[in-house]
Amino acid sequence: MSPLFRKLDSSMPKRFRGFRPRVWFVVGMLTLGGAALLYRAFDLQVLQHEKLSRLAQRQFQRTIRIEGARGPILDRNGGALALSIKMDSLFAHPLLIERPSQTAFRLARILSLDHQSLEEKLRSDRGFVWIKRQVSRAESEAVRALGIKGIGAIKEYMRVYPARGLAGTLLGFTGIDTQGLEGLEYAYDSYLSGATGYKVIDRDALGRTVLTGNRAFPTRGGSIKLTIHPAVQYIVEQALSRAVAESEAVLGIAVVMRSYTGEILAMAHAPGFNPNDYRAYDKASYFNRAITSGYEPGSTLKVLTAAIALEENVVDSETLFFCENGSWEHYDSVIHDTKPHGWLGLNGVIRVSSNICAAKIGLLLPAGVFREYLSRFGMGRRLGVFNAADGRRLAAEAEGYLLPKDRWTPVDHAAISFGHGILVSPLQLVTAVNALATGGTLLKPLLVLEVRDPAGRVIERNEPAVLRRVLSRKTAETVRDLMKAAVGENGTGKRAAVPGYTVAGKTGTTELYDIEARGYSKTKHIASFVGFVPADDPELTILVLVEEPKKGRYGGVVAAPVFSRIAARALPLLGVWPRDGVRRVGLDPSRNAAHSAAE
Repeated sequence: MSPLFRKLDSSMPKRFRGFRPRVWFVVGMLTLGGAALLYRAFDLQVLQHEKLSRLAQRQFQRTIRIEGARGPILDRNGGALALSIKMDSLFAHPLLIERPSQTAFRLARILSLDHQSLEEKLRSDRGFVWIKRQVSRAESEAVRALGIKGIGAIKEYMRVYPARGLAGTLLGFTGIDTQGLEGLEYAYDSYLSGATGYKVIDRDALGRTVLTGNRAFPTRGGSIKLTIHPAVQYIVEQALSRAVAESEAVLGIAVVMRSYTGEILAMAHAPGFNPNDYRAYDKASYFNRAITSGYEPGSTLKVLTAAIALEENVVDSETLFFCENGSWEHYDSVIHDTKPHGWLGLNGVIRVSSNICAAKIGLLLPAGVFREYLSRFGMGRRLGVFNAADGRRLAAEAEGYLLPKDRWTPVDHAAISFGHGILVSPLQLVTAVNALATGGTLLKPLLVLEVRDPAGRVIERNEPAVLRRVLSRKTAETVRDLMKAAVGENGTGKRAAVPGYTVAGKTGTTELYDIEARGYSKTKHIASFVGFVPADDPELTILVLVEEPKKGRYGGVVAAPVFSRIAARALPLLGVWPRDGVRRVGLDPSRNAAHSAAE
């Protein structure tokens, strides 16, 4: 220590001699504290900047995806079967909710939510939670009126189906984010979906939204226009629902095709479902079995067996067949008829629907030839109803099942002749029978008329299309006469008759295969009827299928009357009036064009 400091120290009173060390201690502590603060500031603002920025955004900023408006699905007249509307979706900032329990109780009462589940959301440490998405206007206004800090709303699009359950199984539905999940919504999702955008929501410490800005704007999706005729669809659904209820059946399916264009005017299921509230229904209701599932067509296939035999000249209208009086042993199987019959011509075989004689007719054809014809009719192969213009397959379409030629046994050959041992979809069968209505030309089923992009430009337009000629016109007209007899007074399909019109058709009654019993059930059946009307200038080709009816068993009793009800109401709508069944008004030019193409 310097002499000066020693002198000063010795001259100071004793009570001040310990002061200087304490000053140095305080100065040192202040220096260390300042250094610590500087380091902490450096740490927070530089070293941990990104981490803390993310935490701040988590607490005070939220990026929300906004789906673009999904494009509409339209009927043939341009009416909306599915469209998207703006709705409020409610959210909360849990860190700003002051009284979670009380808030949850008030919100739950307005929004019909579970109070405890909502309170758990409001007590979470997350920066953002959805309360309820796509709420009604009344619910949104009621929540806004509460003025609760930390509660907000944002606009989203909700998919709605204005006609409720009309064509619900065909249309399908979307999820909460408007992504297609079933039906046409799923098949054409890439066309209908809008481009996703996002919004950034900022808020201050009081929970007030201080900035809601678009960072990327969502865009609207495209649209599709169907061939569905809404009035015909309604008629079909009503008639089918009535039949299912009266017969106490499990399921009903009906397809109505415009004969000379291949357009699907109606495709119905009963019971159906309302896609606006799809969660209230069993998942089995969602599947469009008219396109995606196969069944054994039974006696309805006999008209194709007869047509192929006529085309190959192995039979003619004068050929007689012995029906074995109702029972015929063929190799290791026994084929039965519902009633005993003796000798019948081709007309009688179709009119009374003899299994035995149909088997004998089919057995006159070489297996390879028979199979090739069935394939040309569309059996065991996809018809391409869900194929895009660029060749992509958009959704599941059943191809059915047709035994390979080298696996046909004589028993299989006989069974397939009367519609067993083969699987077809309802769409495949109505398309095949429609070839008899067009004079032997197989038309591609037409379901989607056009697809437009978000700007409204047509990117795909589908016209009536001929797949191939499968029969000569002479053969088709001969089989048409056989089918007219089947709906005559002594035919199995007489209940399908439509006053004022001639009808050509065929009944079917198929025993369902019981997997557990390893054989065909004697109590579970599919009753069906397929035909076209007016018979001599067909406008509509209609298939009706009723699965497992408890009251009534046969296609002529359960399904044929449904055909009659549909045709009687639908034909006048399309300008085809009774008396002689001649089109009198509303002539459709496309029908003539398709007729020419079929020729």
